[in-house]
Amino acid sequence: MFKFFSSLVLLTLLILLPTSFAAEIKAQTIVLKKPPEALTQWYKPANKRQVWLHTMFRLRREVLAMKDYAAKGQQPELEKWSQKFAKDYRSIAEMVPQWEEYLYVDKLTQLQTLVKQQDYAAIPAQLKKISKSCMHCHDDFQTVSTLLYRTPDFSTQTIPQGHDEVALDYDEMMEHLSDSVNRINIAIKDGYYTDAHQAIAPLDKQLQALASHCSSCHKQDKQPIERIMSASRDLLAELAAQLQHQDKKAGRKLGEFAVKVCARCHAVHRLTADLKSIAE
Repeated sequence: MFKFFSSLVLLTLLILLPTSFAAEIKAQTIVLKKPPEALTQWYKPANKRQVWLHTMFRLRREVLAMKDYAAKGQQPELEKWSQKFAKDYRSIAEMVPQWEEYLYVDKLTQLQTLVKQQDYAAIPAQLKKISKSCMHCHDDFQTVSTLLYRTPDFSTQTIPQGHDEVALDYDEMMEHLSDSVNRINIAIKDGYYTDAHQAIAPLDKQLQALASHCSSCHKQDKQPIERIMSASRDLLAELAAQLQHQDKKAGRKLGEFAVKVCARCHAVHRLTADLKSIAE
């Protein structure tokens, strides 16, 4: 009887375990939908302008204008902005035909009727109904679209190292930087302060090469580069001084450098670049 009961329990576990395991895996899975290929042509670099992005900005602005002018009862301005909104809203289906199903065209028609009738009290509620169509699309595609079309692609870029040196791709460059930082760290931990001090100059040279390449994208706003490079120069100078005095706190200064210089860029670029490579 005991053997039969044990066998029954074992059989039950074998039947239930795969199901529960599959359910657990499903519960931990995040599914992201890839937008239609038609969307690509409305973003850079396929397009000279960020057409889709600016259309979304206009739609948000137009909704706010209609709300404000309806509240004030200013009919001429309300009609002007409602016409702009209708044009931009309908352009979504023209640019990406697959997303026509998301649009509430009937509610848009009702909104235009309310504007003509000067039914100011009903307009905000109607705009809220139409805005739900925006959220449906955003819930499914906004995150992935941002990753695909607004995140730099580092996989095709190379970083010049100097006149007599071969340019490195980003993976190689990051590996060199990581080796340089860790080489200093190892030397500090083992008490080789002179070796650690000598390793600062190669690290600084690598960072200068990286900063010069960052300028290819950060053309208008130099602040991110200046902030990081300023922190780099100051912290490396402080680190060098500590190493010269064989200060045991040099390891902490190197950690501060890693946070303020390396981690800041990684937080902005590495995470999104990695997610973009997965989404593609």
